[in-house]
Amino acid sequence: MKNSILVTLMFCVCIFIAQTTTGQMPDAITIEPENATVFDEITLTFDPAEACFQSGSLQGLPYIAMHSGVTVNGNTWQNVVAFNATGANGQSPILNANPDGTFSIVYTPYDFYGFNAGATVTQICAVFNNGNDWTQDGRDFQPGGTNCMDFFIPILPGIPQMPVIHSIVPETGEQGQSLNVNIFGINTHFQTSGTAAWLSLASDSLGFQSIYAVNDTLISAQLDLPENAVTGLWDLNVANPLDGLMTMNSAFEITDDTIPVYPFAITLSPANASAYDEVTLTLDAKLSCPEGDLFGADSVMMHSGVTIAGSGWQYVVNFDALGANGQAPKLIYNGDSTWSLVFIPLVFYGVPSGTYVEAINCVFNAGAWTAGEGKDYDDQGGCIDFNIPLAYATALGSRMNPGLRLYPNPAKDFLTIDYNQPVNSVIVLDSQGVEAANCQREYAASVTLDISGFSSGMYFVKVVGVEGETTVLKFVKE
Repeated sequence: MKNSILVTLMFCVCIFIAQTTTGQMPDAITIEPENATVFDEITLTFDPAEACFQSGSLQGLPYIAMHSGVTVNGNTWQNVVAFNATGANGQSPILNANPDGTFSIVYTPYDFYGFNAGATVTQICAVFNNGNDWTQDGRDFQPGGTNCMDFFIPILPGIPQMPVIHSIVPETGEQGQSLNVNIFGINTHFQTSGTAAWLSLASDSLGFQSIYAVNDTLISAQLDLPENAVTGLWDLNVANPLDGLMTMNSAFEITDDTIPVYPFAITLSPANASAYDEVTLTLDAKLSCPEGDLFGADSVMMHSGVTIAGSGWQYVVNFDALGANGQAPKLIYNGDSTWSLVFIPLVFYGVPSGTYVEAINCVFNAGAWTAGEGKDYDDQGGCIDFNIPLAYATALGSRMNPGLRLYPNPAKDFLTIDYNQPVNSVIVLDSQGVEAANCQREYAASVTLDISGFSSGMYFVKVVGVEGETTVLKFVKE
């Protein structure tokens, strides 16, 4: 189940169109938000104390199950999801117990029941049981009586979103690379037969191989990038018989396959990392200049900065200070002659998102400059500062709008994104490309997300402009 997200919009003008449901909400049922549509994520809560039962009450159980369907174009109990089955989206129809004795399930009816986006759905039809059989059940009371009947829960039909391509994961690849990609859609009708996907850049086009539709909104495919593929941002195109052609501008970036040459005493993992990646920087104390000066040291500290636009030693973090994210520049001993530091350069140095960081400039010491130091060798055997090249910042840097700002980073409970342009949506994806939050708004000067329920790790924020332009930022959840 997706993390629950609280979205607070600031400095924005909102216009709401009021809608009211038709029909009476059963006493035992509540839906949040009120006046939700079948295309919204809802919390449906059932109170067994207010329900009718034919066999045995559901009160006091740790969980219950929902046997349900929808009323489509006036016909009840369509697209049924049995209590012991799963919805069209793979979600189980289990309601978990609340402290007050009620039970709740969070789901999106459109995704769960899998009805056609153009259908008019006005009710959720439901009965409840103990998850195993019908020896305990929960139903509605017949009007004015004590006999039991099915629940018919009113809900607004809503207006479906147009089918669009949501994202592609991964978003970047190197010349000559063969990789598996996933293409995600919203309200799409992907099918293995009749669906085509390709990248386009000016007059060039690259097709995907071995395409198959995992479901209506997910394509899995193989993408082979020629050695001579043009580097830069390519548009992603998907077409199928029901949705027609859908295009996501600047969705995928092809980079060259050149791996930077690192100083002799330094390794950087992963190879070809950018400032936007989590990197492991390792120093071999035996190989640094002066020869072996730091070998056997009790501790190793890094004094460093970055090269931007050809100018080195920018955003300096002193060896006895903390990075912009509060991280100490202290390396961890690996048990041999090497020491390592794991960090995200962009976050550690506090460089604004969208900046191309060309290299890390650094020297090392043992906690003081009088206790030993580690540098690189020049061509004559003398000591010079380390210059550790970084790859071009790929999708995360090349699409950045300089007016965008994300803070704090790393973030613990709340994350704020400021932007200076009309915005269609703000989408949060985890490191696997799975959507964690989706805030769709026409315009807002700022958005604040409650991320307190997120697991620790790396996340991406995609800000999609009104013309489909995409900006991607990365943040770390503590």
